[in-house]
Amino acid sequence: MTEFWLTEEQMDQEIETNWLACQRFDRFDRSDAGWEEIWEGLYAILIKQMEEVREAFDLDPRKSSLFDTYPDLLWATCHPQKPIVYSPAFREFGMPVFDGGPAMITMDFDPWTGKALPPPLRDTYFEEAEKLLGHEVGIFDDALDTLPDVFRSEAWWLQKGL
Repeated sequence: MTEFWLTEEQMDQEIETNWLACQRFDRFDRSDAGWEEIWEGLYAILIKQMEEVREAFDLDPRKSSLFDTYPDLLWATCHPQKPIVYSPAFREFGMPVFDGGPAMITMDFDPWTGKALPPPLRDTYFEEAEKLLGHEVGIFDDALDTLPDVFRSEAWWLQKGL
């Protein structure tokens, strides 16, 4: 296990602070003069792209199976003001492209340690989804919402030993 720079108590406090920041950004009144463009261009994209981590880990990076190997990277994905995103279902890390959508530049290496990241599972995810759904699906297909909950986290690929 990699030693992390925060104590358990400090991590719990940081997680609470991050949750409060996410809630504040979710409630942010972007109608205030001058904030609409900034909100749409940065905060909304980061908060939206953090949804998977918020749902899968409750913003607690220790809940990820990858935390022992990539603690700083996982911590960054749970921090609402750091532009690193993680898709637990796809096992994919990246930096958001601030174009108003979900696009990101995927990362192959942990920027804190230089360690290679495990290969993304996006293609395997869709292969598994198509087997279950019985038809071809795409990233914006509403049928993905009908998949078992296990497909919204790392659980599906952990169960398959990937």
